[in-house]
Amino acid sequence: MISRKRMARTIAGELLFLLLTLFVLIPVYYFIIGAFKGRLDIVKFPLSINLSMIKDVGFSNFSYVFKRMKMFQALLNTGAITIFSLVIVVICGSLAGFVISRVNRKFFSAVYTTLVALMVVPFIGCLIPLVIQSTQLKTYNSLIGCILIQSAWNLPFAVFLFTGFMRALPKELEESAYIDGCTMIGTYFKIFLPLLAPVTATCCIRGGVGIWNDYLVSNSLLNSVQTPTLMVGINMFFGARKTEYGYAFAGIILASLPIVILFLFLQKYFIKGIVAGAVKG
Repeated sequence: MISRKRMARTIAGELLFLLLTLFVLIPVYYFIIGAFKGRLDIVKFPLSINLSMIKDVGFSNFSYVFKRMKMFQALLNTGAITIFSLVIVVICGSLAGFVISRVNRKFFSAVYTTLVALMVVPFIGCLIPLVIQSTQLKTYNSLIGCILIQSAWNLPFAVFLFTGFMRALPKELEESAYIDGCTMIGTYFKIFLPLLAPVTATCCIRGGVGIWNDYLVSNSLLNSVQTPTLMVGINMFFGARKTEYGYAFAGIILASLPIVILFLFLQKYFIKGIVAGAVKG
């Protein structure tokens, strides 16, 4: 009797999760089919598609978006900002996490508390000071300025995650390395760094998605004509009087593909890193 009740609850729970998943996927389905339809068909038949709609439009939305958005240049700019920002975040975050977790000093505890507190600061409140500061530092309208801002903004979460993971590692590993003659830096590179793959993947996915999808920083600091980025390019299709839905949906699909592929390859590390950094920390 108990096993039947458990089975019924399990089936009901699975059905509920299935319905919720389908409900969440409706917007994804909407813009995927919309990328292959004209503007009029998107408005009149938002959730349906047939062969005649596809024949009329085909891949013309994608070819137009490629030219209008300067896709290759936008991909290069967005990729450069994302990759270099993540490199800085991972290196500085892991080093800071190592020192905070292994050196028992009040100063480092205060730094850690400050960084965790910075995680709740809304980015929009810092945008105007960042633009003024970029102008004064001569980094306005340059990829370097965007890289530095994105690195600084994603660093507190990286430090939080790396610190939580390294605190859970047994101190015997560190002590054995010191006995063998390793310095603190040597211990970090030889003992800790090889164990950081799950947390590093988590930082890369979480931070990478945010940086890749950034609109505010790129639109505020970069010239959209000289230095286009993906999200700023997609925003061109959303006008005050007219919105080109088909072009916008095609641009969203093209911009999302690299991040989707990255997540598919790193999803198991992402889950491990979240568990290791949050639960163990």
